[in-house]
Amino acid sequence: MEIENLYIYLLLKYLYKIKKVCYNEKDMGNVNKITPKQRAFIHLFVKSNGRMTPTDCAKEAGYSEKSATNIACNLRSPKMFPLVVEAIENLQKEYAEASKIDFVKHARELARLRDTAVTNGQLGPAVQAEFRRGQLAGFYVDRKEVVTASLDNMTRPELEAKLKEIRDHNVINGEAIGVEVKEVKEVEELKLIKSTSNK
Repeated sequence: MEIENLYIYLLLKYLYKIKKVCYNEKDMGNVNKITPKQRAFIHLFVKSNGRMTPTDCAKEAGYSEKSATNIACNLRSPKMFPLVVEAIENLQKEYAEASKIDFVKHARELARLRDTAVTNGQLGPAVQAEFRRGQLAGFYVDRKEVVTASLDNMTRPELEAKLKEIRDHNVINGEAIGVEVKEVKEVEELKLIKSTSNK
């Protein structure tokens, strides 16, 4: 029985110590209003968006090194600090709304980047930014065609028609450009010639 009492005593002592560190630290502030340190934590936590741990945000906000982990945990608890949690949620909504992409905002930002590049003498990035603005506006359309037909699947008349079509499209001033016309013999005739020459 004494061991159980000792265990309970030590557990209560430990819990009291944790409670003292978490709740009674002078810079935790009042749960009914947001303190400057809490406000700093809120802004750091939301602005870092996961790039900093909550503990690092608490340290950066000015909380002590020893209790930063507990404070960061408690500040995000709606039961303990509902005003802080509500402020975090509201600021996250504001950031999400501000970072929405719309056509006008995006076009202005590309124009600003283009102007900055021109000012710095970087014409390549300026042209790229202007091109992207044009794409955004729909002036440039990226078209890709996937051709699945191959020459192997075409019959001889289809091949001749395709060659004629290519020849007709590549005519300038009545002369065929880049198309050389040669008489093609049937594959069977070539095989016949080879077989007779081998005998």
